[in-house]
Amino acid sequence: MEILRYTFLVFHLFGFAALLGGIFYQLREKNTVTGGYMVTSAVVQLVTGAGLVWTRTSLDLPVSEAKMGVKLALDVLVAVTALAGMRTKKPWAFFAVATFTAAAAVVAVAWT
Repeated sequence: MEILRYTFLVFHLFGFAALLGGIFYQLREKNTVTGGYMVTSAVVQLVTGAGLVWTRTSLDLPVSEAKMGVKLALDVLVAVTALAGMRTKKPWAFFAVATFTAAAAVVAVAWT
């Protein structure tokens, strides 16, 4: 079970890296359009985040339900905003996805 938890953690970090790395790349190119990679990365974040909570609960490790609720809300916002932005091609969605992603990272790191 511990190997599965670490696998979820690695893929969770890969999803975050793909999301934030793509955002920084597009900012450099001044191409502020929400792409399909954002939706895919957001789904990876949701699935692996749920897997992390499940494995921590199964291993009787502590889980902060308030923190996980905020992270879930932010991850859902990222996914929905990325999907809406991919359909409408509006710059506001790109910046909203970037903001929600940064907020999720801050919650993950700073909330103990």
